Formats: sequence, structure tokens, C-alpha cells
Amino acid sequence: MKKFSAIENNALTLTEADEKELCLSHDIFLLARPLTEEEERLLYDPAKDKIPSLAQVRKRLERYQSPFSKKPKTLTDITLTPADEHEQFLKTLDSVKELHLKAKEMAQLAFIARMEEQADKVKPLYKQAFDYERQAAMLSADSHEDEIELPMLFKSAANFALEAERYEAAKEMIELGLSSEPPIEMTEELLGLLDYLADIYYEKGEYSKAQPLLEKALAIREEKLEEDHWDIPNSLNNLGLLYQAQGEYDRAHPLFEKALAIREKTLDEEHPDVATSLNNLGSLYQKQGKYDKAQPLLEKALAIRENSLYAEHLDVATSLNNLGFLYQEQAKRLFEKALIILQNRLGNNQPYVKLTHNHLYHL
Repeated sequence: MKKFSAIENNALTLTEADEKELCLSHDIFLLARPLTEEEERLLYDPAKDKIPSLAQVRKRLERYQSPFSKKPKTLTDITLTPADEHEQFLKTLDSVKELHLKAKEMAQLAFIARMEEQADKVKPLYKQAFDYERQAAMLSADSHEDEIELPMLFKSAANFALEAERYEAAKEMIELGLSSEPPIEMTEELLGLLDYLADIYYEKGEYSKAQPLLEKALAIREEKLEEDHWDIPNSLNNLGLLYQAQGEYDRAHPLFEKALAIREKTLDEEHPDVATSLNNLGSLYQKQGKYDKAQPLLEKALAIRENSLYAEHLDVATSLNNLGFLYQEQAKRLFEKALIILQNRLGNNQPYVKLTHNHLYHL
């Protein structure tokens, strides 16, 4: 009785803050033992706060469920106090910042080495930058803390991997970035890196590696962006060119047509991007031997480029070259047809027959 009385008398001197702390301690005690059915019902039923302290605990527990967590944490999962978790978060944040700064430092050294033409140092330094940034990104992902800009870290790591020519690692970082629920602006930047990586594979002739990247980029853009967004025809053209390079003309054709339709709808008719789409579709027809369809498209592309670009622009030269090849192929067909008629009527020894044969030979 004396001990109880002492506690009772001491309780009379508690401040309001002490009382709240005591209530919280009581709540934690309740959570430490098995809950009765009534307590469980009250704990998770916000409409019946007959035990206010338990209801308050329920509200406190809500913050333990991370927005990145697939499975809500249960009462038995929580072993850290809010103060402990905050301290742990700060330690994680400090570690991520430290790793990010090390990555940035290595990247700066790589940039300096490139400017000083120390080529042998560039890739190893970017490799170190990638390693640090990847650690920062993975640590951030494991912590499930949405205060850390996770997509940005994955994008940065992908950039460093590309510079270090670690292409599979870059692909992994880009895909992790895209799966980390980035805002639309960051999504577009990550897709830009995906296009860049696909272009590297394309230039190396590794079409089987480039194709899934371009197909994924197009699918995400068509899902996330407006149907006439300027990035969509870019994606359509990139994938169409890849199909064309592999001889898959039937798969390339609808992509080029769709890209042209979007650009003609959203851009000025004299815009250089319209000329690009015309040139792509015309070149495809040319490869298929459909010269009557190719010629007006290639001629229109050339006219737009000559009007909208300066005379020595590379795109103007490309159009001239494509149209020249088309005329050459058409000329070859005409000379072949003429030669057959001349040989049938005059034989092979007539000077005119020999001249026609000579023209055909030099095409």
C-alpha cells in the first residue's frame, strides 16, 4: 500500500507533458502484449474511439507504412521508436549524400582528364563515379525513403555507366529509374538515355539489343504522353529505322506513316522534322523498289530542307544523295529496258547498242 500511495501522490505532481508521456508508455505496453479482440477492434476502427490512447497509437502507426512498401507493416514489425527511425533516416541520408559527392568528384576528374586528352583515365574515373552513384541509389532504394530523389540517382548512375561504356549496367540503372515512379519530366529524361543506349547498340550493329529498348521507350511514351507529343514520332522513327535496317519493311512502314501523320498535324508543313519523316518513308519505298511512291516524297523532303535549312546543311546533302540514288536506279531500269529492245532489233554489234550497254555498265 505504501508503494501505491507514493506513486499515487507523485502522480498528482505530473505536468501535462508527463501525463501524455505516461499515456504513450501505457499504449506501448498494450502493444507489447497480445491484444484482446475488443482492443484490436477499437485499434483499427476509427469510428469507435472509446479508448483514445489506442486510437492515437493507430494514427501514429500509419506513418510507418512507406509509400514504396508493397506490404504494410504490422504491429510486430515495428521495433524502432520514431526517434530511432528518424536517426536511422538521417544516417542513411548522410551516407547517400557522401556517396553522391564522391561520384560527382570522380565525374569531375573524368571531365578534366578528357579535356586534357588523358583518354586512358576517363573511363576508369567514370567507372568509379558509377560505382559510388549506384551504391547511393541502391542504399536509397533499400531505405524506402521518398525524401531522397531516387529516380535522379538512378539517372545519374546510368549517365556515368554510359560514359564508362558499361552498357548493361546503364540499362539496369535506367530500368530501375523507370520503375521508381519518377515524375513525367524525369521519365522523359530516362527514356532519352534509353534511346541513346539503343543508338549505341544500333551503330555497333547489335540490333537484337537495341530493339527491346526502342520498343519499350515507344510503349512508355504512348502510355504516358499525349498522343501528339513530339517525342512519340521521334520514337516511331527510331524503331522504324531499326526494323528497316533488319529488312523488316512491313513493320517499319506503319511506324513511318504514323510519325509523318503526327508531324504534319502538329508542325508547320515546312518544318525540318516533316522533311525527315518524308525522307524516311520515301527511302523505305525506294528500298522496296516502289520508285513511283518514293520519288514525290524524296523530292518534297529535299524542297523543304532547301527552303528551311542553309544550303550546306548535312540534311540537304542527305536528301540530294537519296534522290540521286533514286534517279540512278530509275535510269538503270530504263537503260536495261532500252538495251533489251536494241539487242532484239539490231543485235549486239551495232555502235548504238554498245553505247547503251556502256551507259548501263557505269551506273
